[in-house]
Amino acid sequence: MSSGRLLVKQTFVVFTICLVWLSVPANGHIHQRTPGGVHLRTLKRGGINTNQSDGSSIWQPRPGVKWQIQLENAVEDTSINAEVICYFSAGTYEEWRSDADQFSSSDFGSSLDDWPGERWLDINSSNVRRILSARLDMAQKKGCDGVDPDNIDGYDNENGLGLTTNDSINLLKYLANQAHSRGMSIGLKNGGDIISDVIDNMQWSVNEQCAQYNECDTYAAFTSVNKPVFHIEYSGEDVGSQRKLKIRVTEEKKSDACHAEGAEKFSTVIKNMNLSAWVEYC
Repeated sequence: MSSGRLLVKQTFVVFTICLVWLSVPANGHIHQRTPGGVHLRTLKRGGINTNQSDGSSIWQPRPGVKWQIQLENAVEDTSINAEVICYFSAGTYEEWRSDADQFSSSDFGSSLDDWPGERWLDINSSNVRRILSARLDMAQKKGCDGVDPDNIDGYDNENGLGLTTNDSINLLKYLANQAHSRGMSIGLKNGGDIISDVIDNMQWSVNEQCAQYNECDTYAAFTSVNKPVFHIEYSGEDVGSQRKLKIRVTEEKKSDACHAEGAEKFSTVIKNMNLSAWVEYC
């Protein structure tokens, strides 16, 4: 993992991400929006296993676990015994992925303004769901304990496909069933508008910038049912290089991130936009 510190008697989550289509250490991963595919995140085993109807168990982390996320640069410290969560974009096409040629032109919606080479997907398409199922197969083969499907909120963007909240709800329930049947847990990435419809199917939430947008009380629905919220706030500062890992944000910025209304039980980290190894904790 990266620069995370393991505290005595405290569960630590190393939530970095790496491409499942690349060679990945057994206990580490890097998340990056560069050529690759399904990314990995790692979590130290802390929590409980929930039994499914078929007798299999799904890993359920507890609220308040300390964690780290890294997208940029190789993870240097892989000594922490951590769980692995595989990341992939469930709602967008990315032209650099190794399975990009499997999508059909009819699957595509609008381009994403801030992410060149990326387009919204018709998440109701049987072809799209076939590809996502194949990615879940790959995550299972890689030994991932959970999956983090990103970009599920096309309904809240100019998607060019007329996608609705019900479309995202149906997709997430489909992915949850598929992940659970493979023995993996699953989390909701952002998507505050549909929490009440999918929270029973999810094992955690990943949120970006709820403090900045005054939305943390919405995501507290997860911690209220003993499920963690992995919460990221961005520093807005260039603190990404290895030479700057000891740079600290102002106390005001830290207070804004760590003491937002509703975020008392969140697992909060302060990161730069590149998601390098640099991190600040509350």
